[in-house]
Amino acid sequence: MALSGCNNPTPGETESGTTTDTTTDGTDTDATDTNLTPGQPTDTLPPTSTEPSTETEPPTSTTVGPTTETGPATDTDTDTDTDTTDTETTGEPGIEVVRVWATANPPLLEQDRIVALTPALDAATATLTVAGDVVSIQSVAVTQQGHAIVSYDAPGTTGGVIIKTDLADNPADGPLGLGDRVIRGPATGLTAPKGVEVGPMGSFLVADTGAAAIKVFEFDAEGDAAPTFEITDLGSSEAVWDVHYVANADVLYAAGTNGEVQVYEDFSNAMGQTGPDRTIVPVEGGTKISVNLHGITIVGDNLFLSDVGDPMENTDGLLFRIADPANAEGDVEVAQKIEGGDLGNPVDLEVTGGMASTLWVAEKANDKLLRFRPPLLGEDFELVDSVDVVKPESVALATNNRLILASNPAGLDLDGVLEVEVPLIGAPTITATIDRLGSITSIQSIALAGAGDGLVGFDGTPASDGAGVFSAAAIVDAEDGAAIDAIGTRIWGLGTGLVAPKGITLDASGTRLFVADLGDSTIKVFDPVTFGDAPPVFVFAELGGGAVWDIDYDDANDRLFAAGVDGTVRVFDNALADEGANGPARTFTPANDNAEPIGVNLHGVQYDPVSNNLFLTDVGDVMSDTDGAIYVIAGADAAEGDVAVATHIAGDQTHLGNPVDLAFDGTHLYVAEKAQSRVLRYSDILGLTGAQNVAEDAFIEVTNAESVRLEFSKP
Repeated sequence: MALSGCNNPTPGETESGTTTDTTTDGTDTDATDTNLTPGQPTDTLPPTSTEPSTETEPPTSTTVGPTTETGPATDTDTDTDTDTTDTETTGEPGIEVVRVWATANPPLLEQDRIVALTPALDAATATLTVAGDVVSIQSVAVTQQGHAIVSYDAPGTTGGVIIKTDLADNPADGPLGLGDRVIRGPATGLTAPKGVEVGPMGSFLVADTGAAAIKVFEFDAEGDAAPTFEITDLGSSEAVWDVHYVANADVLYAAGTNGEVQVYEDFSNAMGQTGPDRTIVPVEGGTKISVNLHGITIVGDNLFLSDVGDPMENTDGLLFRIADPANAEGDVEVAQKIEGGDLGNPVDLEVTGGMASTLWVAEKANDKLLRFRPPLLGEDFELVDSVDVVKPESVALATNNRLILASNPAGLDLDGVLEVEVPLIGAPTITATIDRLGSITSIQSIALAGAGDGLVGFDGTPASDGAGVFSAAAIVDAEDGAAIDAIGTRIWGLGTGLVAPKGITLDASGTRLFVADLGDSTIKVFDPVTFGDAPPVFVFAELGGGAVWDIDYDDANDRLFAAGVDGTVRVFDNALADEGANGPARTFTPANDNAEPIGVNLHGVQYDPVSNNLFLTDVGDVMSDTDGAIYVIAGADAAEGDVAVATHIAGDQTHLGNPVDLAFDGTHLYVAEKAQSRVLRYSDILGLTGAQNVAEDAFIEVTNAESVRLEFSKP
């Protein structure tokens, strides 16, 4: 079958937590239980054997009784000559389920998981994480035009820079994604970018601590753009954390992590290529007192520095003010040293000049934005007040009464850009939070193809070119605990038209990938090996009703089944031949024995060509965790209108609340039950008929199980 999700939205909506370009800006992210794995759908069934062999499973704490395994039949979603299949058809005997694959989709992306389970559902054999494109936010700078420059760390000891236009002037709660432009890739050379600063002539500067360099980029750069130039001679400093450029003097100041400031004169012309022209070392009574400089700025005739000291210590932070920085060189006595109080890791600072001169300090260790001011007739700054901010990483001045902060708690999902109103009188107030960095907000469905490769659908923010599908090469061979690269090879970009992909499935040859796009009520068909910003090969634009959540393809008859969130099933005959141009050949709705429709909000769908049964899950009311149902439709190839179900599993004895996906192996039915955070198994599902208020035969806990798929052995 295809993918599934948890709470299912009505047409035009998304389930809670998912994001679409037209209906929501959120995500359907993973939960926090790292010991459990999420469920993933199977695009198609394995071959079901009419003479299945059985293997008795030992009793476990997660099973409700012994179960049997039956060999699958042919797999219509993948090549039949491979070790794994992702199809939902049946085939030759001798094939059996090797593993059950599931996706977990809790509220936070970092907790999303792809999990491999034993067929007995008594253990997880592998739990895989997803490595997106952003690890953590670092620093923010704001241009005079109000555009934001945001540096971030990325997986694999790399980094990047996000450009978000008009952020300072039009802040609003919502996702940042990758902004309006992103600069990243091997040519950038960015390793661990920290401080960013507006430079001369339409450029900006990045203090790359990991690369021990200062890199200069054109402001309108995009993609894998190389720096226009970089400074690698940092004088006595092994690395610098932040930089400050004085435009009217054309001088660059760099804060070294060894406690020294490197100064580059005539910066626009010399570009720092001969190294620093002078070095400033803060001293008190002739003794060096600086240890690990981070923040740096100059206002008027004063140089301000922050020193985090030992980053593992939350009480040893320092602030320095040095007078006449234009002429300072060598050991320079500080005009003021501030210590104690909440100063532990003051990672950045900003100063406003004029009559209401104010020193703002991002104090990360103690979770505060500190405000210092000098007395009416004095020059030394004193603590005035503070506002609680979780792990502030940097601070930038947008206007005289507004600051832009980068907040960097543990965990990417909580990172964000904050707008803070700072009135002359009264406490600072956070007025906007821009979060959800990166192009991936949650994983959705999985399909197995080829020699154990995988394809995984994901949600993304409209600000980052929407959603997509990434390739996970040799996923069935991945070791437990591995991180799957989600951005190296993927179908993603505005040209794909993907908004909120849910169910995905492959044809048997592996040349066509069907994607149920809930976001714009279409089914898109892609070439699964043509990656990048690739448009669909064709689109099923006429679905005969509202959006569909999941799909399953019957290769033998070129027939596509689609589960609608309005409770109806749409059947497309000659699906690939006609490319969906004629809409569904027929539509039917699950009904009771009185021909009364009972379908409410269909999600998972899978067709078994051997028995000619169609299996469906219904999540019902997405806010209820007890009203889910499973339907079995007999004679599915000709079903039309209100069709009485052969089997209806629902009721208070079941654990069906939001069953978002399912997979059938010829005997057993596996279900991703999101509301109950379980993958369920019903043994001998075809032996159940009529209304059944029964519990599953086995289950395993998987946090917010989103989809389920089966991996089969080779006969």
